Order: sequence, then structure tokens, then C-alpha cells
Amino acid sequence: MILIYNSSMDESFDKAQWQKQYRETSRMLEIIGDQELRALTDADVWRRIQTLKVPGKPWRERPDWSGLIEQQALFHRRRKQP
Repeated sequence: MILIYNSSMDESFDKAQWQKQYRETSRMLEIIGDQELRALTDADVWRRIQTLKVPGKPWRERPDWSGLIEQQALFHRRRKQP
């Protein structure tokens, strides 16, 4: 049975049935994904890792800076406000 996405298009739309089908389908997709990952060989994994692309520069301009001091200052300033 195929359920429609927009309930206003069909008066016989059953939300509970749609939710049940969605959950079942999601679970099956998770199981299939797990099976596919388990079937990969080390060589397959290595090939996939090598094809990953990194877009542009890393998000942190300064690798020696974590922002922790600035974050603590923001939290401390917030406590002082009435």
C-alpha cells in the first residue's frame, strides 16, 4: 500500500498507518546500511576514505586556540547580569 505525503489530497489518509510505515522503512534502511558497512573490506574502506574531499581551509584559523578562555568569560559575564 502506498501512502500519500499530503493528507489534504486524500480523505482516506491514515496518519497512524503512515507513521508505522515510516518507522518500519527507517529501521529496514538502518539494517541494510549496517549490512553494507559490515560487507566492506579494508581496501574498500581505504578507497572511500581517500575519495573524501575537504572543502577549503579548516574552520579554525589558529590551531593553538580553543576559545575556552573567551567562553568562560562569556559565562562569567552572564552570571553578573541582574
